[in-house]
Amino acid sequence: HRAEDYRRQDEDRWLRSYRNYRGLYGPDVQFTEAEKSRVFIKITKTKTLAAYGQIVDVLFAKNSFPLTVDPTELPEGVVENVHFDANPQLPDELKVDEKDEPVSPYGFKGDGKEIPKGATVKTLQELLNPELKDKLEKIDGVKEGLGETPTAITFSPAMIAAKKMQKKIQDQLDESAASKHLRSTAFEMALFGTGVMKGPFAVDKEYPSWDDETGEYSPSFRTIPQVSHVSVWNFYPDPDANNMEEAQYVVERHKMSRSQLRNLKKRPYFRGSVIDEAISLGENYDKEYWEDDLADYAPEHGVERFEVLEYWGMCDIDMLLEQGVDIPEDLQEMDELQANVWICNNKLIRMVLNPFKPATIPYMAAPYELNPYSFFGVGIAENMDDTQTLMNGFMRMAVDNAVLSGNLLIEVDETNLVPGQDLSVYPGKVFRRQGGAPGQAIFGTKFPNVAGENLQLFDKARVLADESTGFPSFAHGQTGVTGVGRTASGISMLMGAANGTIKNVIKNVDDYLLRPLGEGLFRFNMQFDFDPEIKGDLEVKARGTESLMANEVRSQR
Repeated sequence: HRAEDYRRQDEDRWLRSYRNYRGLYGPDVQFTEAEKSRVFIKITKTKTLAAYGQIVDVLFAKNSFPLTVDPTELPEGVVENVHFDANPQLPDELKVDEKDEPVSPYGFKGDGKEIPKGATVKTLQELLNPELKDKLEKIDGVKEGLGETPTAITFSPAMIAAKKMQKKIQDQLDESAASKHLRSTAFEMALFGTGVMKGPFAVDKEYPSWDDETGEYSPSFRTIPQVSHVSVWNFYPDPDANNMEEAQYVVERHKMSRSQLRNLKKRPYFRGSVIDEAISLGENYDKEYWEDDLADYAPEHGVERFEVLEYWGMCDIDMLLEQGVDIPEDLQEMDELQANVWICNNKLIRMVLNPFKPATIPYMAAPYELNPYSFFGVGIAENMDDTQTLMNGFMRMAVDNAVLSGNLLIEVDETNLVPGQDLSVYPGKVFRRQGGAPGQAIFGTKFPNVAGENLQLFDKARVLADESTGFPSFAHGQTGVTGVGRTASGISMLMGAANGTIKNVIKNVDDYLLRPLGEGLFRFNMQFDFDPEIKGDLEVKARGTESLMANEVRSQR
């Protein structure tokens, strides 16, 4: 409840952003009697989608997930580089053969050491790689610091371990469709200011296969780490934390159908009998006030779903013992431990110690624009909230004025006309007049047209929207650029400056999302899939900013 109350102001900000994105007027907008037009100019949508597009473009520029694994600058527990001389100096007695003729130190034709055509240093090292391990064991000349000779080969065990780990992580990310989830996260980042992902979790994935002889379906199952996107609306963090590192706990709200709830029984440590009890009590989903706004309409019927709360965070050890949770001996002295708790219909359907080592909360929350004193960041839609309101206002004024000035205001002196006539006006209309003072009986007044001035104000507000978001219109395809932008180098400089904003955003994605995600996968592999070949003093690096630089260099060329 604390986390929910604390989030209230953020929810109002997100709702305003969502309405601006969809082009809907909220209940706080009051129209006067005179205002007939209800237009909404969706500039927020254009800007949000442009920002989202740029983030995704940068992150997937190299067609792979932007994570790499490298050895640390000074690897510990692993030799950084091993050098051995591929062509050691022979002792004098071996420099001549039996006939006392000198032996070439470079070998001779037919000695089996021919270099393949088109070989380069790199390909030669690749050729040697599989054999290097055995070679290293047999060679006496292997010692550190020997790599100065021209014929020396350098072999980096730390680097090989790092690349194997990187390959494994990339494969796991592909398996769990992580790029799709990352795109959803990038969209919520641009729109609401915060994108949330969770994982990695061990999930059994079904791989379809059919028996060769009988043709029967016999799938195979493999445990893979699963990474997924969590909507910011269902994410309730610790109210006293400014980022995930400081958070003591996190609650995620799930909306589940009966079958989804029953499927939880297949997962480890879920209490099947309690799940059945929770289901027998009936659907208990309570709508939050913002859900009707997001759906654009309020359905009258109830929602046939269960509300399931998932908690990750600290839990008193007494409470864990009371619920019959097994606590390892080395942890029994602790006062509190990290636990994962699931609740539905006030029933405890799972309670288990946090399986991750070191114990961390498996959520990553990345801000679009960092708000240093609050957990949730600031998105594009919020930055241009005022300018969007101004644009709508000026456009409505221009339209209402154009409607008035486009028609004549007609004034009739009825005393001069035959009574009982139809006063509607159309081409060729005849008004019958009777005696009376000479002069005109019908007057047309043209209303002054000030729509042009309103549209000038609209354009000014649109320029201000570019300023307030740091995202100029030409960056997402506005035509008719004048001034500096007329030449190729001019527009290139402008684009370079415009990239400044997106650089900061990508840096946030790197620091708050990709790096913790990569480290989570790294630990997952060390903990659950222990392979000595990927062990080493390695560090995960998020490469989002680098691919942005690569894009820049390419566009400059």
